[in-house]
Amino acid sequence: MPNFVAKNPAAQTPLMPTATAEFSIADALAQFDIHIEPLVTAQLVNNSRQINQGDVFCAVIGTASDGRNYIDQAIAAGASLVIAECQQPQQHGNQLVREKTTGKVTKKVTIVQFYQLNQHLFELAASYYQNPQDKLRLIGVTGTNGKTSTSQMIASLLNLCQQNITPQSQGEKLVAKAAVIGTTGAGVLPELTPIANTTPGATELNQIFASFAEQSVSHVAMEVSSHALDQGRIAAGQISVAVFTNLSRDHLDYHQTMAQYAQAKFGIFTDSAISAPQAASTAQHSSQVAVINGDDEYGRAWLAKLNQSSIAFGKGESVSQHKRFVKAQDIRLSPSGVSFTVVTESANAKVASKLLGEFNVDNLLAAIASLLALDIPLELIVPYIAELQPSQGRMEAFHQTDKPVAVVDYAHTPDALANALQACRHHCDGELWVVFGCGGDRDKGKRSQMGQVAERFADHVVVTNDNPRSEAPELIANDILSGCQHAEKVTVMLERSQAVRSTLAHAKPNDVVLLAGKGHENTIEIAGQIIEYNERALVASIYQAGEQ
Repeated sequence: MPNFVAKNPAAQTPLMPTATAEFSIADALAQFDIHIEPLVTAQLVNNSRQINQGDVFCAVIGTASDGRNYIDQAIAAGASLVIAECQQPQQHGNQLVREKTTGKVTKKVTIVQFYQLNQHLFELAASYYQNPQDKLRLIGVTGTNGKTSTSQMIASLLNLCQQNITPQSQGEKLVAKAAVIGTTGAGVLPELTPIANTTPGATELNQIFASFAEQSVSHVAMEVSSHALDQGRIAAGQISVAVFTNLSRDHLDYHQTMAQYAQAKFGIFTDSAISAPQAASTAQHSSQVAVINGDDEYGRAWLAKLNQSSIAFGKGESVSQHKRFVKAQDIRLSPSGVSFTVVTESANAKVASKLLGEFNVDNLLAAIASLLALDIPLELIVPYIAELQPSQGRMEAFHQTDKPVAVVDYAHTPDALANALQACRHHCDGELWVVFGCGGDRDKGKRSQMGQVAERFADHVVVTNDNPRSEAPELIANDILSGCQHAEKVTVMLERSQAVRSTLAHAKPNDVVLLAGKGHENTIEIAGQIIEYNERALVASIYQAGEQ
């Protein structure tokens, strides 16, 4: 029987600063012309299910729910203060006392009214946690595909390079740490703490920043989602190096059109691209460097549009027309990985990597360009590229004698699936299999496109579940099948673990099986239930047990 997990964001273990005694909510609120008596508090939290004793509950009016409906729940859980969003400016700063009686104990908690709290939550949280982002250099990575791999490459290379950087003014090696924030978690690699969203919300993000500052982290490579940019969870002024990987169809259930999706992504470069106000402390790194994929249609347009310092990266001829560029040529793909010559406006070098797939060349170029933007020389970067390992669930290959090569990848868009399949083909001596599905309650338009891609690039297609959520799995599968023209190549097996076991059993030793969509995830959501499912662990156990 599968193990069921409660669908509760509070189950996440957030990174939080420990030195909360030095934080003052009274001082933070005073900056917004709200005055309260000094109060001992712990963390700022905007999810009532994550409240612990002494926390401040920020009850914001969100797009999906109204936090003010959960004030009693937060007080019962131990909130020492409630900051509630109000809709009228004249209510700003008003205070009332709510009494909560539990048994014989009556607790009094002040509720403070805050006009447009949602829009100012990052500023408030930054002030409370004493502007931890000022102690960090942020490298923001946005794009449809490649965010996780690129951000982890950047952090890994920074940690490797910084071991050998000697500041001229100090005469000793700089001991610094680079951390990551993104889909697979937050922390200093390889120890990552799971987080609920690719780009955390305002309070959680500042908690993470403050925790990093306590750990003497100097740089943070963070994935920046289009949702976060659109909702103002992060602003361009906070980011020292802004990286754009690529743009293809995804999240149109939220953005509606590709134009709106692109506009949200452009917000990583300029706050004027989004409607949300600029967040706090944007002046520290005013000379942001933009690192942009010059092979991408949107990237080329943005390179022409941006006035600030920029570095173009890519493989095309036009890339080298820019003042600063990082270009790959003489690309070679082999079973052992990729190699190429990296060329910049001032130097070139041979690069060899154990990573699979030509798309990882783009990710490597973006990472190299990001370190160059941080004034780390190419000759220091290149030797460490050979040490990079694939991110969990990102073109992660599993090998076993007399078994096909199994590749677990997070590809869940048409473009990402095509890239992953083409990458696997270069490393495949036999037939290529793909096992994949599409998420429910998400962009339905991409399902037939993914069916087309799978049928075009794979020899055998197995359609299965991938977080069907509230939708009927059979209907999702039918949407995928509508893009397939060759029924003889396609099998439908909705129970995912069964589909994986069956495919690995039928594929030959010289075949490659791409298991697409789940990647690093360790659950699958079906009909409102969160079920434990770790595809990486499943494949490892199958191969270790020698299943037939």
